[in-house]
Amino acid sequence: MLPCWSRHFEGEAMRPSLDEIASALGRPEILSAVIIDTGQNNLVFDTGDLIIRIPRYDGACLDLERETKVLAALAGRLPLPIPSVNVITLVSGTVAMHRKLPGTPLLDLAGMDDTRRQQLADTLAGFLRVLHTLPLDTLGEPDAAVDPQAEWHELLADVDEKVLPLLPIDIAAAIRGRFEQFLVGDGHPRARAIIHGDFGAGNILVEDGQVSGVIDFAGCAIGDPAYDLASLSAGLGDDLLALMRPSLPGIDAMQDRIRFYRSTFPLLDVLFGLKHDDDGVLKAGLEALRRG
Repeated sequence: MLPCWSRHFEGEAMRPSLDEIASALGRPEILSAVIIDTGQNNLVFDTGDLIIRIPRYDGACLDLERETKVLAALAGRLPLPIPSVNVITLVSGTVAMHRKLPGTPLLDLAGMDDTRRQQLADTLAGFLRVLHTLPLDTLGEPDAAVDPQAEWHELLADVDEKVLPLLPIDIAAAIRGRFEQFLVGDGHPRARAIIHGDFGAGNILVEDGQVSGVIDFAGCAIGDPAYDLASLSAGLGDDLLALMRPSLPGIDAMQDRIRFYRSTFPLLDVLFGLKHDDDGVLKAGLEALRRG
């Protein structure tokens, strides 16, 4: 495992500068890189040819190192381009770099006619179908989840302690009720597959109306395929999932789980905001929960 050093976003600790990265790699064009994302986990810079990610905190550094191994394991196995990431250790910390994939993030379906939307749905369904049917040992990691529900019990404990006290009683009760219903289940074991883990709109690239790549595999792991569909519906809407039905059998049987997973996303935002003192993410998560 490569060493990591904690470095927080608001200058609370050191992190590699563009000067240091450019000098270490002998790539002066890095000095003109433009910041394109100040997301929850990383600062992301674009040189026009390279994407550079600088972790905002120690956990994000570890995530980048793991993602590099995941992408190497998935290389050549998926029907859409994915990044090939290199992790570089500098004096002040760790940086991840990869050659920029063509296209821009798909943020919505505005301007797409019915034919384009169906093509998009078919392409994304094909990608997920291949990903979700890969052998579980593809990532080279043990399937440690003897109890697949354990992570959700842990999340509920965190939510009970940290999130529900911040919400009106009726909203808190509804959230807890959804968790309890999910944890009881329907008596049937849930499917387990390799999932992307954050298959949202911003991580799908398009060029000339076609999907040109998929990025951000930090959350890729063994899990419930419904989670990827929840991420997709949260970003691009349930109508897109309806268009995927012919190409991705089983969506209808996953609807309850899709709705549950989607309802947890604002909870994760609140927990992240509390853990990392990010008031913007915290407030956005609380507002989403209050809206229902």
